[in-house]
Amino acid sequence: MSELPPTRHDPIGERHFKPLEIADRVSDIFFYVAAVLSFAALLVEKTEHPILYDLVQIAFVLVVLTVFFSGIAIKLYWRPSAEDRRRAELISNASQVALTAEKTEGYYNNAEIDPIRRLGVIVMENSHFSKAIALKMLFWERTRIAAYVVLFLIAVLYRKTDLAIASTAAQAVFSEQLLSRWLRLEWFRIRCESVFNQAYALFQSSPSKKILLAKVIELFGLYETGKANAGISLSSKIFFANNETLSREWEQIKAALKL
Repeated sequence: MSELPPTRHDPIGERHFKPLEIADRVSDIFFYVAAVLSFAALLVEKTEHPILYDLVQIAFVLVVLTVFFSGIAIKLYWRPSAEDRRRAELISNASQVALTAEKTEGYYNNAEIDPIRRLGVIVMENSHFSKAIALKMLFWERTRIAAYVVLFLIAVLYRKTDLAIASTAAQAVFSEQLLSRWLRLEWFRIRCESVFNQAYALFQSSPSKKILLAKVIELFGLYETGKANAGISLSSKIFFANNETLSREWEQIKAALKL
């Protein structure tokens, strides 16, 4: 994730995180389709349009089931599988022990030889990139949530709004894909910022090997559990768009810490 050499290859991203990203996107699309169908089910009169009403109800059930099962597959298969492989490759890079045959090139560039120091620098680098990418993603998430909340409040406060429509809107706003996703992304950004600040302070203080070992393992755990608890894939598009700037910042950070 630092300034990249001419040769750069990430088989883990291509084979495991790309399918995860696609699955996340498909799940989001089906969520919005389900939200539209839930409103349609309220607006279509059963007595006047019985066939259309039945079609909307059937489509709604099928889409909800798709959202449910895709969410389960993402949480229990695609995301853990991708994160496990990324974690194994990260430890392999830090320890110079091949725990996986899938090896990235052009990432985690630092001159540290000691495995613990190298792991600590990698965690600091990852948290530097992750907090910046999460902050970029939050611009859209905050804007979207603000718009949805305003529309929801208008619907609730407007006296002529049907309570069924208001309750359906509430289910959409307070769902896993909207409010919960925003809060988890905010939390993850804060977690990454905390990990980065602690790692920076650690390498500033020249600790003993014993303290360094304990702190690096702690920070590695905090960063990895942060990703697992947040359950959000960082945008590869934002990463590539900002990689050059973030890489320059990372080089300045390494220079300041003499790494």
